[in-house]
Amino acid sequence: EGGAGRAARLSTGRRPAAPRERVLAARPPAPEDIRAWLTLWTPELAKDDTCVIVSRVDTLPAWAAAELAGMFARVRRPDGGAAGRMQPFALTASDYSAVPSELAPLVDTVIEVPPLRDRPDDVMPLARHFARRHRGHEVTFTPAAVRALTSYEWPENVRQLRSVVRGAASRADEVDARHLPAEVFTGSRSRLGRLQELERDEIVRCLTEPGTTMAEAAERLGMSRATLYRRTARYGIDVPGRTHRS
Repeated sequence: EGGAGRAARLSTGRRPAAPRERVLAARPPAPEDIRAWLTLWTPELAKDDTCVIVSRVDTLPAWAAAELAGMFARVRRPDGGAAGRMQPFALTASDYSAVPSELAPLVDTVIEVPPLRDRPDDVMPLARHFARRHRGHEVTFTPAAVRALTSYEWPENVRQLRSVVRGAASRADEVDARHLPAEVFTGSRSRLGRLQELERDEIVRCLTEPGTTMAEAAERLGMSRATLYRRTARYGIDVPGRTHRS
């Protein structure tokens, strides 16, 4: 699926294996800009401690794929014997069969990256990766935030997770459930009107306040507890781990 986060998954997977290595992600631009794009970043292939991820190689024209394959083949590290050893690199594509024929012989291992909803164990490594890149330092997540992020199905895949995490990390160095948008707690797929969105967001804001009960949230919202339960059911709101005591 689009937006499954292939490049992001590769980057986070590479970090523990080579923590001092620099990971360079290169994504093809519009066709008319590809020549300049290749000129800009391909010199990095010759640098030690650099891993290159070239995204969406299935969108490259044949001439660019052939040129890139030649560059990968020519750049070899001196510590790999007489022929040298290739710099670490990775390619992403919609499917292995879509990898250009010029680049396919260079592929040693194929890894399928399913949609994020099928990879709950990837959610927090990716979230921490996005938060760190956005803030420039480590950002922590409370248990409530972790439960919310890992419980959500992420219909828009990794691009949605990236947007949510960046927004939350902009607000705090320790992300809590109250810093996350209402969409993360909502299972409803029906389209909401503006007033319904405002009501949903306010309900989520109250329910994600630490220690708030349903009765307290209902009082703050100016509605009965029964009405609040009906509204949470209507909007598909679920705040993992929260208390329901009266």
